[in-house]
Order: sequence, then C-alpha cells, then structure tokens
Amino acid sequence: MAAFAPAAALSTRVAEAAPSTWVGTPQGGLAYDQLLPGSPEGVGLCSDRIEDVFARVSRRVTDGLFPGAVALIARRGRIVGHRAFGTRVRGEDEPVTLDTLFDLLSITKVLATATSAMILVQDGVLRLNDRIADFVPGFAANGKRAVKVRDMLRYTSGLPLDSQFLDDQDAERVWRRMAEAPLEYVPGTQVLYSDLTYRLLGRVIEAASGMDLDAFAKARIWGPLGMRDTTFNPSAALIARTAATGFSELRGRVVRGEVQDDQDYALGGVAGCDGVFSTARDIAVFCQMMLNGGRYGGVRILSRQAADAMVSNQTPEVRAADTDVSPLSNLLLTPKGYGWELATHRFSNGGMRLGRTAYGKAGGTGTFLWIDPRRELFGVLLTNHGLPTPFDEPGWDRMLDAVGSAEFFDGIVNAVMDD
Repeated sequence: MAAFAPAAALSTRVAEAAPSTWVGTPQGGLAYDQLLPGSPEGVGLCSDRIEDVFARVSRRVTDGLFPGAVALIARRGRIVGHRAFGTRVRGEDEPVTLDTLFDLLSITKVLATATSAMILVQDGVLRLNDRIADFVPGFAANGKRAVKVRDMLRYTSGLPLDSQFLDDQDAERVWRRMAEAPLEYVPGTQVLYSDLTYRLLGRVIEAASGMDLDAFAKARIWGPLGMRDTTFNPSAALIARTAATGFSELRGRVVRGEVQDDQDYALGGVAGCDGVFSTARDIAVFCQMMLNGGRYGGVRILSRQAADAMVSNQTPEVRAADTDVSPLSNLLLTPKGYGWELATHRFSNGGMRLGRTAYGKAGGTGTFLWIDPRRELFGVLLTNHGLPTPFDEPGWDRMLDAVGSAEFFDGIVNAVMDD
C-alpha cells in the first residue's frame, strides 16, 4: 500500500453528498427482515413451475454444459427452493452441496466494492465527488485528474475494459502501470463496464479506510450480516467445499479456491473487480438486505438513501435503446447503477421478464443474481462453468447459452401467480 495516500491525510475529506447526488425511490418496508424457509404457494408462486426451473438447471448439468451448480429462489422473505446439482470438479465424483463455495468473479463488484464505497460515503470518509487521483498517486497521468469516485462506481470513468500486465511480477509496479492507463473516452459521456475501473476503486477504498478491501468488507458487510462463508482467498479449510472453475494456462492447473482471473490472482487474489467466493445462502442474505433498503436481521448496512441510489439509473446519459444490441453490449454499455446492472428487455443475462426496476450482477465464471423489487423476488444461480475461452463476444454468448441464466430468471418470473 506504499503507493497510496494514508487515511490520516484524508481525515478532513468529509462526505458532502448533496441531495441531488442520491437518485431513486424507496423499495418498500422491512416486513421480511429475516430469510426463512417457505413454500412457493405461501408466497404466490407455483410449485410446478419452480420445479421446472430447477429441472432445467439439472438438465444442463446432465448434458455436460457445466459440471455443477447451486440455485436458490426466494420471495417475500421465504426461500422456496435451494438445490444443488452435479460435481464440484469436472470429471470427478465430488457432488456439489448446498454449502459449496463458488468463484463469483465480477459479483465482487457489488458484494464487496460498490457497497464498501457507499458505506464510506455515508460514514463521511469518502465523497462521491472526490477525485481518484487524491487517493491513487500516478492516476492523474494521461489527463485523468478530474475522474471522480462516482464515475468509477457507475462505470463512466473513461478507463478501458481492462489492462493486464501478466509479464510483470512486481505487483506495485503493475498497480502503478494500471493507475497510469490512458483514457479511452471522455469520463461521464458513456458507459464502459471495466474491471480496471473497479480494480482501482478497490484501492481507493483501501486508501480511504486504512484497511484492506477484504478486511473492510468482512467487518462492515459480511460479518454483520452473518455471511460466514463469504471471503476472498478461501482458507485451506474451505477449499474442500469450493467448486473448481477452469484450467489456467499461466498456472498450469485447474483453478480451485483461487480467483480464476490470472491478473487478479497475480495481484494476490484480492481486487475490487474479482476475487470473492461465497455460497448461495450467503448471497441470498445480501439480496434480502438490498430488498430491505440496506437492512437485514436488525442490522443496517446501508442507509435507505444509499441502497436506493445503488440500484437506480445513475447513467441517464445512456439509452438502453441504443446500447442493448447484443448480450455482450448489454453487459458493457447499457445504463448502470452503482456497481449493479439494470434490467433491460432485449439481451439482459437476467432474461426478458424481470420488472423494469430489477437489478442484478453477472460473474464471468457463470454466476448470476437478479432482484425484482416490485415482485419482492430474487434468484441466485451459481455454476462452475468457468471463464469463457476466449473471453470475447462469441465466448460470452456461448457461456450464457450453456448456463441458461435468462431461462432461469424468466422461469422464476413465470412462476409468479399474483402478478
């Protein structure tokens, strides 16, 4: 952390989020402050259609499209289905269990990074209009002095999709080279989903808080919520419960219990863009916390104002009609919240039936969550498909087709009987 400004130097940087900074409407009350088991019919869902959703996931595993999965469906505070399928390691007789941990890859952006940033904003430690260069020395290079925290949170920083330096073994030099990356567009003028942006945002959180990102997330998000199986870099004791993803040419082995992205692995496995491992049950708690406007189990993680801002459209400069033209463009270019993807009705990985206020997040290993506030409904689909190879537009399309995330979420909405 030597390359980053110490937190003490930032003590006078008090939050100044003006009312206009926060956009969104309340999501509802706290009637479902705890997740409990329940029946589909008890919350207005059709059992047969829920069973059909799970059967389709099972069929994909049987057909060899990916080794294993855990799927969870909940509505109105009741978990109506939680199933495990297949194996943790392709070709091995090691069944997936409900408590299997998966490499979430980009779900890290909401489960850790964006939420941590918003906590620091509401604490008064960070401001949405703070400049990134004040936290990351070297970032001002190449005309980036004006880029703000808000630009990074909403994927409008001007930075490229990614910038990898796998030929450089000096981690601090890699961080410096990433910080100095030139802009690809004028910040604030378009959306470009970016691992580099969120990797550097994680460093901002560390500089502002004086804590490593994993320690901060555990202390302020996962610990208070009781998400005991959520972590960066799973311990040796947890690896036996972790699903393997794909083969890494760089590491020369099948990746298990290590983040699959080679750059994030080379940087130590803790990054703002990737690296979190978790279970479907832990993620369900996080989803319910978001549905509850930032609170779960009597613990408030986010103010309602902050929670609503995260899942509101923070990129009004961008029109879905112009950018939602393919599955990959949907991920990269469509309107976004703070960290979250927002529902669209052409090429969303959450399907076409979610409500217009729905929000979610995809992970490149084949992990997905989507939340529909109007229907008080969410689903979690975790697979160990692994990163598409190569990770290009055809590869992304093949992964989505194999995992069937759109079919999964469309099926859940189709089970709603009281819409």
